[in-house]
Amino acid sequence: MITHLRGKLIEKNNRYLIIDCSGIGYYLNISLYTNSLLSNKKGENICIYTYLLIKENEHILYGFFDKIERKIFIDLISVNGIGPNLAIILLSSLNPYKIIESIYRENINVFNEIKGIGKKIAHKIIIELKDKICKKYNKGKNLNFNEENLNFSLKKETLKVLSTLGFNDKNNNIILNNILNKNPNFSVESLVKEFIKIMNKNT
Repeated sequence: MITHLRGKLIEKNNRYLIIDCSGIGYYLNISLYTNSLLSNKKGENICIYTYLLIKENEHILYGFFDKIERKIFIDLISVNGIGPNLAIILLSSLNPYKIIESIYRENINVFNEIKGIGKKIAHKIIIELKDKICKKYNKGKNLNFNEENLNFSLKKETLKVLSTLGFNDKNNNIILNNILNKNPNFSVESLVKEFIKIMNKNT
């Protein structure tokens, strides 16, 4: 099992990235969440967490910016009716923390709004994963399920991206708070886009 790759990011878009590890190029399927957190990293050395899916006629490698996204991906594909492509769509539409929260709170509507996820699949996700999610992430030392902690994790990742883009002002956190108050379901990518839009208006 390949658990992670460390090398130079040589190509990236919304669907995949290619990382060069000692002269070998690895093609990894990724989500928009991972894509947004690797903004402006082309040509730099990165570490990407991986999951290798073995099929009869092919091996498919998936890449994740952090371990929490990989854990949620593995949980999602364990649900009957959800394959890796649909799991990537979910992780592109909702950040991992929002998926955990929605399962814990049994918020079916969040999943229903995603293309390809109907009520039947949404019910399956919650029914099959809630106990697993509670055991894994709600032990006091992992994630606590309240808006403050979830937003903190989301803002932390967003601030990392903004820093790579050259936005290092101490008021960035205040701006992100204002955006999240109006748009609580925003992903990292959506937060970054809205932040830049606001900054452009103010210049």
